[in-house]
Amino acid sequence: MAERDPIDLIKDQLTRLEGMADLHPDNEVFKHWYSETKMILEKVFSSKSIHSQNFLALRFREVSIKVFSSPEIDKINATRYKKDLEAVRNVLQSAIKELTLDRTLFKKIQTTPWTVEVSIKGECFISSGIVDPEMIQAIESALEGSGLRPIYADETIQKEDPLRSRMDQIRRARSGIYDLSATAGAYALIELGMALGLGKVVTVICMKKTPLPDGVRQLNLIEYENPSDIAEKLRGKMG
Repeated sequence: MAERDPIDLIKDQLTRLEGMADLHPDNEVFKHWYSETKMILEKVFSSKSIHSQNFLALRFREVSIKVFSSPEIDKINATRYKKDLEAVRNVLQSAIKELTLDRTLFKKIQTTPWTVEVSIKGECFISSGIVDPEMIQAIESALEGSGLRPIYADETIQKEDPLRSRMDQIRRARSGIYDLSATAGAYALIELGMALGLGKVVTVICMKKTPLPDGVRQLNLIEYENPSDIAEKLRGKMG
């Protein structure tokens, strides 16, 4: 398990909250986000803290017994789900505010930890154009043990609305790897822009001598000569 700054952890959960709007309480992505958020709040503030208790008080549905399911009940549950998502936003923002004040105003009586030990899992978005089996193997090797599961844009994009599909995948992912030297480099650049706009952690890779905008070179950039040398570089940079 890795040591992480509590403020960064909670900000990350807050950012990922944006991707929950179109889901529901039984969705695996939401359930995973919920259990992580609960764990983080309990580790940082304790299970009896106001932040943890306020979070646990949210049910995200009005009726949970499936035998009563109906279009009307589904509509009521959807309304409650959206309402509680907004309440979660307030809980997390309040937690961040307390941590920030604790560090700036009460340095001599620090009540919350500077770091917490957590095991975080999630998805890592892999940009369009990465189809070379050797490159895919290198990426998966780099992600081993990180808790991140790769999701490949070329395998998940819905043909009827590819832009929206990409946006949803990037929003839900914890981080992303974007190859700007790939065959579909133009798509990868669009996906990178989406990720940056959503405040995601990005790792940009490209073959050496690939012409890139100056702004891109200031990002988390890794240059490689062939797929065989990318795994170790990726593992070191992402770690």
